[in-house]
Amino acid sequence: MAKDGEPRQLERRGDKTMRTGRARAPLSDRSPYRVSSMSALIAFESAARHGSFSHAARELGTSQSAISRLIARLEDELSARLFERSRIGVSLTDAGLRFQEAVLLALRTLRDAAAEVAEHSGEDGTEVAIACPGELSHLFAMQRYETLKAALGDHVRIRILTHTNAATPAPPETAAEVILTWDAGTGTTRHRVAIATGAVGTFCSPGYAAAHARVLNGPAAGWAGLTLLDLAEPDEGGASWERWFEAIGRPTSAPRYEVVGSHAQALEAAVAGRGIVLGWRHLIGRHVEAGTLVMQAGGFVETDRCLYAVLTAAGRQRPLARACLAFFGGAARPRAG
Repeated sequence: MAKDGEPRQLERRGDKTMRTGRARAPLSDRSPYRVSSMSALIAFESAARHGSFSHAARELGTSQSAISRLIARLEDELSARLFERSRIGVSLTDAGLRFQEAVLLALRTLRDAAAEVAEHSGEDGTEVAIACPGELSHLFAMQRYETLKAALGDHVRIRILTHTNAATPAPPETAAEVILTWDAGTGTTRHRVAIATGAVGTFCSPGYAAAHARVLNGPAAGWAGLTLLDLAEPDEGGASWERWFEAIGRPTSAPRYEVVGSHAQALEAAVAGRGIVLGWRHLIGRHVEAGTLVMQAGGFVETDRCLYAVLTAAGRQRPLARACLAFFGGAARPRAG
């Protein structure tokens, strides 16, 4: 007998029999927030978005019959028909449309709140991923890695994700919270900062400068005898000797070019004394500071390009990513060569 004189009841869960006191109402019945199960709400959202129980089942990794049971239970709880069924799929009823709006708002609110909590606790909240072209990874992002880590905190793990396609601003957005890109159309003004304007100048090693001092100190019209380090394909920023000569003046005869595969290789070739390189202002700084490259006459030529740091959809939800964006908008700004 139970303490209050009532017989004990048996509650079966699976193949196990558990002794309980009096029968208890489900938690949802006893809570002031009487809501359906999260599984049912997620199944409803997926089925409504796809217009198909089978597509929802594939997305959620379950069976169509499981989705059907969850939806049926949900309709029973609400005493409302949410879907019209047909041979070609399902469509929302008026009640289903109203419920979909509320479910989407609730799920997004929960997702954002979970991201906010994860940001401040646990491993998920101590990592930020930055995506950029390979050239920017080596010459820009990694050069600022320690300063960025100090700004975000020593406990933060920074991942640099690289890609090689100049036409693509970044790997899939889900892989990173921040991207570095030349594409001004990526992200709204609230979610991006300009890192650097696209300015290029000419640089060579001190030894090459000394050996060709007379020519280099003269106008570009006399540069035909010099070796100009050029890229096989235009770099992400679109810099080229053709554009530089349009701004500065052309040699009187065709210059001699040595073609290399990347901007990083062109810089290495210039450091080795093999010729003159076009250097981006925001990428050349460490070579100038170290004295391995020296700037030649003409100064920087401004282009119409600009390098941006942009928050992805995932990054907009994370304070750590926003702090990373603020860093690139301030401390990351390059010094002029």
